[in-house]
Amino acid sequence: MSANNKSNNYKVYVIASGSSGNCTLVSVNGANILIDAGISCKRIEQGLLSANISPESIDAIFVTHEHTDHVSGLRVFQKRYHKKIYTTAGTAAAIDKNSELSTNCEIEIISQFSENFIKNASICTFMTDHDAAESIGVSVISDAGKISLATDLGYVNKAVMENLRNSNVLIFESNYDEEMLLNGAYPWELKKRIMGKRGHLSNKDSAEALLELNWEGLRHVYIAHISRENNTPQIAFSNASQTFKSESKMPELLLTWHDRPAKMVLNN
Repeated sequence: MSANNKSNNYKVYVIASGSSGNCTLVSVNGANILIDAGISCKRIEQGLLSANISPESIDAIFVTHEHTDHVSGLRVFQKRYHKKIYTTAGTAAAIDKNSELSTNCEIEIISQFSENFIKNASICTFMTDHDAAESIGVSVISDAGKISLATDLGYVNKAVMENLRNSNVLIFESNYDEEMLLNGAYPWELKKRIMGKRGHLSNKDSAEALLELNWEGLRHVYIAHISRENNTPQIAFSNASQTFKSESKMPELLLTWHDRPAKMVLNN
């Protein structure tokens, strides 16, 4: 029996995370939520089916922002399955401008700070700082627990920190290693953009935020949106592990990948 037939359970499956594609499934108390669709429709379908979730059973798609690695599969998936999209006005306009939406697409325009009820889950959004039109993070909250996602962060603003508190599962950015980025081949302007307050989050800043977000109920942390050019999974994982080593309670740290799903998290 799949998790969407059980009460007070959740299933979290990061199908892809990284600069070439992002897509996450959160299934909780009968509500099946897709966060971003930045990989091909085929890969989304394969990921959902491997999680024992049919694409037809998706209740909503929340889009965090309009960059290609978050929306490239949106048009085909929505055209095939006609699922309602929740996103901000700025993001919707930017996606539509880039022709990533089909003509019959149903969109619910939400503010950066919103609460949306789908079946037995509350899906809350909050403002993130990134070089996009009107970007958001997402928390899925129910009796089963709280699952939160925040990537593409120039820095961890107060809203992000407050909305991530008391999460049981976190999908959180650890994009770049400062030394690798500074010594790498990227042009200086691009390096400044990545390190800027509307860019991405370094391993160091990510770990410091995670330390502040640690509490007895935090069970799993996905280390997400790891750069292929300016980071390695090993460095990102080691940095987070070292940060938690003096903590009496340490969550399980899980790596994510741009080209394959991460380990699935179940609460059952």
